[in-house]
Amino acid sequence: MNVKLFAVGVAAAIALSGAAYAGDAANGEKLAKTRCATCHTFEQGGAKKVGPNLFGVTTRGPGKAEGFNYSASYKAAAEKGFAWDAANLDEYITDPTAFLAKKTGDAKARSNMTFKLAKPEERADVIAYLATLK
Repeated sequence: MNVKLFAVGVAAAIALSGAAYAGDAANGEKLAKTRCATCHTFEQGGAKKVGPNLFGVTTRGPGKAEGFNYSASYKAAAEKGFAWDAANLDEYITDPTAFLAKKTGDAKARSNMTFKLAKPEERADVIAYLATLK
């Protein structure tokens, strides 16, 4: 009986983890253009600002926006290897410095991005929007 209960729990956890990233891309576009556009552009070939252009961020890989000078901590995290999937984007947008510290293994790692998006549903929406930028 405990095995069945465990299996149901695992299935529920998997289902819920996928749902956590099912955002509304249209709302995410609005959020990105009001909260993120101070530092980022989103159109193909867009200019870099304080932050890199985010068009294609989910497909080009971390640290690869042409012409953008990433921080040393960001470069170190990218060299260790990760992809901008929904889980990593969610963790990064939640707390960029904590994300880089975890990815680099260096507690002193710092992100130049100080903005944090606290609400999970807003992060899911922004992530859904970023996934459309291909």
